[in-house]
Amino acid sequence: MRERLSDLMVSAAIEDEHFVILSGDHGYSLFDKLRKERPSAFVNVGVAEQNMIGLAAGLVRTGFHPCVYGLAAFVPIRVLEQIKLDLCFSKLPVILLGDGAGLVYSTLGVSHQCGEDIACLRALPELAIYSPCDEYELVTCWNEARRLSAPSYIRLGKGDRPAVHDRPPCDTEPFFTWRDELRAGDAVVVSTGSTVSVCTEWCRGHGVACLSVPRIKPFPTHLITLLEPSSKVVVVEEHCRAGGLWSSIIEHREIFRQEGRSSARITPIALAAEFTHTSGSYQQALSEHDMSDERVRERLHASLCRML
Repeated sequence: MRERLSDLMVSAAIEDEHFVILSGDHGYSLFDKLRKERPSAFVNVGVAEQNMIGLAAGLVRTGFHPCVYGLAAFVPIRVLEQIKLDLCFSKLPVILLGDGAGLVYSTLGVSHQCGEDIACLRALPELAIYSPCDEYELVTCWNEARRLSAPSYIRLGKGDRPAVHDRPPCDTEPFFTWRDELRAGDAVVVSTGSTVSVCTEWCRGHGVACLSVPRIKPFPTHLITLLEPSSKVVVVEEHCRAGGLWSSIIEHREIFRQEGRSSARITPIALAAEFTHTSGSYQQALSEHDMSDERVRERLHASLCRML
């Protein structure tokens, strides 16, 4: 996914002389191609993430099209106030790239891990939130974000997972990664970002429908319609339960329930509301939250086995 992101940035810089990438001293090799092809389109602001958001806001007002890159623990978490006041309040079209979301930086501890970014941003007005699962969804999310006249956030998780798609989806609406429809009483797994790959793999082996949700906000209300026939829904995400995809579905499902629609049970598989306490591999960090790939498969089976 990072390789595709690098290509997208280079293409944007070549096509648009006003495009510029700001980095808070993160990324390094990610920007090698950009620095070679169009060095003036890259600015390393240094360890000054809060100032970087203000700089991006100023660049927009002078005709530039900035994109801000950082680790998700810093962009958006460290700069939440600046995003709120400098970007959202004035509805400025800045793309925020939060790399390493979730527990990818397992060896660096909780200061570099980020399972709460979606929750923190969902409450802010005017901000779109994307969570692509692979390089193909990234292309679609990137292209949509560049067309917006408002700020956006693209969440980048574990980038070396197997691709789920073989081409970019036509839009950021929920997308069936396995099977293409639901019958009355069917079970379905709904996921976003880095967990879509393992969910799709499991669903293929068990004949269960699987949906990927690349856009978290504005919430794709069509998702609730897609889930209507299902009798059991399991939502899997490398994000805390509160404020993430599961939470969004529950909130919007209540609106539909008031209209007498959608009675499916919805079970979350998400990061626990606690910090990791050891330093080790990515799978080890996930296991502290009962979310290693193996445990996700086991929990999906436990939740849905009686329906298979």
